[in-house]
Amino acid sequence: MRFLLSISIALNVLLAAALIGHDYWEIVPQEGGLPMFRLASAESKPELCMDEPTREQVRTVMLDALDAALKEHVVNLYKVWLKDSTGQPERARTGTENGVRAYLHARKGALDWSPPQCAAG
Repeated sequence: MRFLLSISIALNVLLAAALIGHDYWEIVPQEGGLPMFRLASAESKPELCMDEPTREQVRTVMLDALDAALKEHVVNLYKVWLKDSTGQPERARTGTENGVRAYLHARKGALDWSPPQCAAG
C-alpha cells in the first residue's frame, strides 16, 4: 500500500511540475525530424546590434584586452618558471604555444565578429 501511495505522489508531483512549466517551453521546428523543445527565455534576449563606429570601438577594446591577456599569460609563465624550474623550459614552451594558439583563435573571432546594424527607429 505504501508503495502505491509513493508512486501516486511521485506521479502527481511530476504532473504538477509539467503543468506549471508548460509556459516556459517552446517548440522549435527541426529539419526533417521531430520538434525540439527549449526554454522560451533563451529567445527573449534582445538582438545585439550597433552602428559601425560603435562596432569598431568595441572590436578595438576586444583586441586590446586580448593583447593584454596574452601578455599577462606570458608573464605568469615566467613567474612559474622562476618559482619552479622543474621541466623548464619545456613547460614554459608548452604554455606559450597553448596561449598563442588560444590568442590567435580569439583574435580571429574578434575580427570576424560583426553584429548587425540596428534598425533606424
